[in-house]
Amino acid sequence: MVGTLRLYYDAVIAVALMAVVAIICGLIAAVITGDTPASFPVATIAFVLICAFIFLRLWSKSRTSALPLG
Repeated sequence: MVGTLRLYYDAVIAVALMAVVAIICGLIAAVITGDTPASFPVATIAFVLICAFIFLRLWSKSRTSALPLG
């Protein structure tokens, strides 16, 4: 039960962080492009690049070798 609640808690935090990243990317894109129709692709590219960077960083940290059992 506690493990399931922890997974839901982690999922809520992850979704909230991704929403914040998306909002920041949108604001940066609006500043760069001057609120033109090109702001959506710029925000999308920035969002994808940031998400890929975060994913690769977490993935590389989680690949540490575990000590053998016994």
